[in-house]
Amino acid sequence: MKSIELKKIHKEVGQSIHAMNTIAVSLSLMPENITIPKSLRISWTPKNVNFSKVISRSYAERSAIVYAIESFFEYLSNISKNDFWNNTQINFEGNERKADKVYNFLAQIPELEDYQLILAELACHWRNKIVHLNSNSDLSNKKKGILKKKKEFIYNNVHHFDVDLALVNFAKNTITLKDASTLITVVLKCAETVDKFFIDEVHKINSSELLAKFLLNSHFKRIYNQTDIKRKKKQLEMWISTNYPYMNAIKIQEIIDKKQ
Repeated sequence: MKSIELKKIHKEVGQSIHAMNTIAVSLSLMPENITIPKSLRISWTPKNVNFSKVISRSYAERSAIVYAIESFFEYLSNISKNDFWNNTQINFEGNERKADKVYNFLAQIPELEDYQLILAELACHWRNKIVHLNSNSDLSNKKKGILKKKKEFIYNNVHHFDVDLALVNFAKNTITLKDASTLITVVLKCAETVDKFFIDEVHKINSSELLAKFLLNSHFKRIYNQTDIKRKKKQLEMWISTNYPYMNAIKIQEIIDKKQ
């Protein structure tokens, strides 16, 4: 089960990873002597094709992580504004830097490990360094120390991610395909864990409270007030499962059977 917010980031970020990898594969197969297809109708006269391939791949990698992190910011903001988000102390508000807000938000999600929080924060700082050339965005020495202490575990459990190499690349602001794809994957995993936390919390809400909130929607209320019981039940199930795809069948039945 996924929230609408998670489905959106999965689609958008998943496509960006696929696009980045497609560009990398295409560039690796590009010959030095290449003829531009007439259908493109562009002017392209590189002095050095290999150099153009290098900067193009770098552009794809940098663009992909910026896009992914912006989508992650939007996810955290939207999920914490969801009508059924019951943890008002966990939100994406405030005037802190977004990298700090991401860390502070994720730190309150029980199932996330400290290295996941720090890698997600690292991805945010890397986004900042790409977007703002003079940015001094950085992890604290304490957090870098945690990553280095767990580097073997991370290498074995997070797609063979090399912490030492990544931190060197970060310092030079030279992101690689491995850096970008792994950090984007970590961010998606964090979003999935936040979503599970959210859905578990929703199912703890009393069905009477859920029904009261649903009845504030005019469309739902019109269906609910129907006299044809069989039709009413079918349409209510459809409405809830469409608008709240993470609501399980038991909870939906409880809501439908509830009296005002």
